[in-house]
Amino acid sequence: MTLSQHNGAERKLVQRINHVRENHGLEPMKVATRLTRASTRHSNSMGKIGYFRHELRHKGKWTPFGTWIRWFWPGPDYTSWSAGENLAWGAPGLGPRETVSLWMHSAGHRANLLHDDWNRIGVSIVHVAGPAGDFASYDDVTIVTADFGSRAK
Repeated sequence: MTLSQHNGAERKLVQRINHVRENHGLEPMKVATRLTRASTRHSNSMGKIGYFRHELRHKGKWTPFGTWIRWFWPGPDYTSWSAGENLAWGAPGLGPRETVSLWMHSAGHRANLLHDDWNRIGVSIVHVAGPAGDFASYDDVTIVTADFGSRAK
């Protein structure tokens, strides 16, 4: 199994999401390092182990999104915060335009993209050659994670 990040496509995914938000009268989201770390951790975990779910496999256990996202977001000294996540995968590939289109045609994913309180984002796109687990029947898969959030001091 070989895992590789798609950093150029990640920038394009954020641009595409912000384009959709602007078309719906919403402010664009800014990339947050903490959310980027969260999305990268999750994409890499799904790719290495071979699963597709919002929980994170950590130390042999399934950790719920509401627990593991706190390891990254909001950071110290914030009094209120919120977070959400969109996931997608395709075999062999999945580009930014196709990913956003899929999300816009799913009520829950669309709600995350168009959530007017969220103003920060972190995304990760990972390509897995020779994947394991849930993806073992494919030669290659691409896994996309977008984590959204807001926070206040």
